[in-house]
Amino acid sequence: MKKSSEIRVLHLIDSSGVAGGERYLFDLIRHSDPLFDHHIILSTDGPFVGMLKEHNCRYTLIDMEPKFSVDSIRRIRKYIRENKIEIVHTHSYRCNLYGRLACLFMGVVNLATAHVSLYDYLDTPPLVRRIYLIVERITSLMASKYICISAAMRDDLRRMGISDEKLVVIHNGVDLDAFYPRALDTVLFDELGIGDNRPVIGTVGRMVTEKGQVHLIDALRRLGARWPRLRCLFIGTGPLLEELKKYAKTSGLAETCIFPGVRADIANIYSLMDIFVLPSIREPFGLVLLEAMASRVPIIATASGGPLEFIRPYYNGILVSPANPGELSSQIEFLLSQPVQSSEMAQRGYESVKEKYGIKNTVSQVCDVYLSFFK
Repeated sequence: MKKSSEIRVLHLIDSSGVAGGERYLFDLIRHSDPLFDHHIILSTDGPFVGMLKEHNCRYTLIDMEPKFSVDSIRRIRKYIRENKIEIVHTHSYRCNLYGRLACLFMGVVNLATAHVSLYDYLDTPPLVRRIYLIVERITSLMASKYICISAAMRDDLRRMGISDEKLVVIHNGVDLDAFYPRALDTVLFDELGIGDNRPVIGTVGRMVTEKGQVHLIDALRRLGARWPRLRCLFIGTGPLLEELKKYAKTSGLAETCIFPGVRADIANIYSLMDIFVLPSIREPFGLVLLEAMASRVPIIATASGGPLEFIRPYYNGILVSPANPGELSSQIEFLLSQPVQSSEMAQRGYESVKEKYGIKNTVSQVCDVYLSFFK
């Protein structure tokens, strides 16, 4: 096994936001074995670039969106050659295509992490999504391996016809040095516009159809009479942000629903929450659930995709049917009205994450996949 010299890994990621894929990559680089020399290529400047700069991570900007670019592939190939890259690790379906074509005939290992499923691209026109599926099936023949963040993502790749020998499941992990039960930062109540209103619910995620925030708004509408001072934080941004704000307002929830945008201090914000809700129609994994659990916050998620793999109903969290505001509101009501059970569930969630889902375990498994190509 090659262990005596540095192994150079190039990551391709087309987004510069701070969503699950970017945080996965950031944690992978920060907690990786020093044996690996990580390089990053991304499409545009943005918040993720700021994180990379702050931690002195090596990165380069090469446009990989929105239109296919032969010149970008040429530039990626040049980077691979000049920096003696040995592994290209891609982090989106667009990057899968760019990375595989760039690696052709170069003798470079090419692997991808399946962060999301193409079947869940609900805002993508059906014809475009079908094209994505066809391209992924064809180019998968060039891939050395897929790392799947959940068994649900593995099953979707199987459905696409990708062989089991190329698939390995490595669950996401949470940085337990960053996410842990914290003392309440009361300053944040005023900064976020919560004031002295209680209780507080929170959700974190991109504002897109598949994340299901609209169903949480509908659930909140059913809780208003019993909990008039309830507030809900919708952390994040995305194409549906303004539409969701408008819907909350027309639903009579303009004061209840608070949209603070993307927050760098999310670890502190979890401490404000009485409940964390992830109302996705289907969730690839749910890293934010692990973050909330590590912060000892009781969680509610939908019973579809990744959360089924680590949530035991009424033991360390609650699962509800997707797109079911009535069921969601009743489970929020249960946790709010049963503080003892809620606290006990949060404690068991905290213990579950500490035992099985630390980031160091995840990164160690990814590094083992890297090393497997050099036996």
